[in-house]
Amino acid sequence: MNRVVKYLGVILKWRRLIFWNTVALTAVAVIVSLVLPHRYTATAQLLPPSDEGDVFGITSLLGGGAGSSLSRLKAGLAGSSTSSDLMIGILGSRTVMQHVAERCSIAKRYGMRKPSPEKSVRQLKDMTKLASSEEGIVKIAVEARSRELAAEVANAYIAELDSFLRHSNISRGHNMRVFIEKRLVQLDSSLALASESLQAFQEVHKVTSVEDETKAAIDAYAKMKSELSLQEAEYEAARSGASEDNPYVEILRRGVAASREELRKLERGGGASGFGVGFGVSFEHLPTIAARFARRYLDFKIQQEAYAKLYEQYEYARVLEARDAPTLTVLDYAVPPERRSFPKRMVITAVVFLFSLVAGIAFALTAEYFGFIKSARPEEYQGWRAIRDELAASVRILRSKPPRRHKPAQ
Repeated sequence: MNRVVKYLGVILKWRRLIFWNTVALTAVAVIVSLVLPHRYTATAQLLPPSDEGDVFGITSLLGGGAGSSLSRLKAGLAGSSTSSDLMIGILGSRTVMQHVAERCSIAKRYGMRKPSPEKSVRQLKDMTKLASSEEGIVKIAVEARSRELAAEVANAYIAELDSFLRHSNISRGHNMRVFIEKRLVQLDSSLALASESLQAFQEVHKVTSVEDETKAAIDAYAKMKSELSLQEAEYEAARSGASEDNPYVEILRRGVAASREELRKLERGGGASGFGVGFGVSFEHLPTIAARFARRYLDFKIQQEAYAKLYEQYEYARVLEARDAPTLTVLDYAVPPERRSFPKRMVITAVVFLFSLVAGIAFALTAEYFGFIKSARPEEYQGWRAIRDELAASVRILRSKPPRRHKPAQ
């Protein structure tokens, strides 16, 4: 208790210095907070798209809006990121930021002497904070000099993200439509030839059908063959828009290779169901006419199944290409904020007040301590004084300029 009373006595002794130091620094903090330029923060919020899978197999490359586009990007990253993370990555990309900077005239608004895209993007990064909540909601917070500019920039991010996703969807839909369209032309010719060949064979040999077992095996084989055609179409379309090292392209390549191997097993008679050339009974054990008819029927069914599946995807690609519906769900558009976000005068004043008060008390206690040891323990005081002199000498050495070296006379 005596020590506490002693400390309080020191504070009372130095009360004038502590008081005026606190008042002076607090007044300076108030003045500085009044002089500092105001900044305002506007916030926009986006709802994360769902990660639902596609209904059609080949549409995994096309996407179906913002959700499907991002889920395809997520698949390309081996599922390591959420849709919200990918949206934040797109918003923070150089491409999107540069478009936002140009749309909002950042260089002009901030009076850049020598404006350049790099400076504008750098300024925009300093203004922007991108984050996602625990629920996955993406938040775009922009701090700017004026209320209107903060809201304008935040909404520009939404417009550019929507444009990016919309263009990505349309481009993929267009590429897939063109690719499938070419395959359909080829399949149409092959289907017509197979149909004519089957019809001519039936007319000549008076054969109308094959056995139920053989027909069921042919239909199953044809279905598997048509599914392989879809996988190959998806793989080729993916390769046209990405490199071979892309994880999603690699997954498609492995799927195609696995399906081809299964078909080879069936054709060699090594399938799990014991098919031989796609049949429960090998061609060798069929009568000559039946075997020849079965081959033509198999070719016709393969072309027919492949054409039907590709045409279904072709129609979907056409719808996706023509679609112009919004791709983003916006929870909150940014509006000009009513209050400034900086400077926070109350916070600045409170922090400086506490700092100055603590600093004044610490100075008073330190001065009283050194005054005490100067008279009571002079040897200890001299030691502290020697340390102070050493520090002062070190500071003088650091501040002194090195002597100039004179060049030797030639």
